[in-house]
Amino acid sequence: MDTKDKIARTALRLFLEKGYEKTSLNDIAHQVGITKPAIYHHFKNKDQLFQQVLTLFFEEMGNWSSSRLGSCRNLKDLLKTLFGSLKAFQEVTGIILGQHQRKAPYSFLELFLAASKKDPRIQKRIENGFIITRRFLKEKLQEAQKKREIRSEVDCETLSFEIHALIEGTGLISYLDHSINIERLGEKMFNHMWKMLRR
Repeated sequence: MDTKDKIARTALRLFLEKGYEKTSLNDIAHQVGITKPAIYHHFKNKDQLFQQVLTLFFEEMGNWSSSRLGSCRNLKDLLKTLFGSLKAFQEVTGIILGQHQRKAPYSFLELFLAASKKDPRIQKRIENGFIITRRFLKEKLQEAQKKREIRSEVDCETLSFEIHALIEGTGLISYLDHSINIERLGEKMFNHMWKMLRR
């Protein structure tokens, strides 16, 4: 792992532990074991560092999603895998940082909101990531329609947004509501959706 990547991974961990605003470049440098000027060798400021954190986030999540979803034979398998991954999405820090650690005080949603308020470019990066997710879901739904796996009257664009909102919303709610058994809920949500979709 090179120094730039180590800085980004350390920054992500600290942002989730302390919050974006309360994490200083000095904090990050101390944890990495370098000086603050050494960070400026790689990043102009904290906002630029967060751009690298976003790149890390989307690359790691993309790789993880490809490994999980790449073997799905049809839409039913894809949706079952997606809703079956809600627990993993809840512990996304472990996916990205390659370690299992205690639940971070700050969620990714809080982190993204705080950073995007500071810099419109960050908001645009997050928006583009969400658009790519929904485009992928829409394409898979359209393929399933052509193969007659799901009903022809399904509005694929709207449904892609609904699936995305279900996954993101469930993650947020379960982050705040610890009474939820997210694995059992994911299975129920998949079964409910598939009953509505199948021909």
